Amino acid sequence: MNLHTARWLLAPVRQLCTRRLMARHGPTLTYDTAWALITLHSAPDEITLVRAWARENPGVAPGIHYDHWHTLSQAEQQRRLKWLRRHGQSPIQLLQLDASLIHITGLHVLDWGRPPNPPEQNSATPPPWSQTREQP
Repeated sequence: MNLHTARWLLAPVRQLCTRRLMARHGPTLTYDTAWALITLHSAPDEITLVRAWARENPGVAPGIHYDHWHTLSQAEQQRRLKWLRRHGQSPIQLLQLDASLIHITGLHVLDWGRPPNPPEQNSATPPPWSQTREQP
């Protein structure tokens, strides 16, 4: 099967994954950026397609940038805390894309900033979202 046919057949699956990522991440993730992230995650060999799209749609500086926790609404803070307690990382971090890959493609990704440290607890283990993710 040629690449054009494969893209056409897989388009609904990629679109579904894109919309799921947008719903999980929240309102700061645009469809185009979510689509590019899903494309890099599901088909890393299509980096040239994502790079070409990023060149046609220039924006702000490429790379992963973080929003500010204190600027979020209370409802969004609670939604994110609930997600972080369950999964330990943001939806974008769960894709496990290398930051250098995102930078060289020219994408500007606005990921979740770190929540403030929780009050002192009796447990000596830090919350899962405060642990740094190791790069492969």
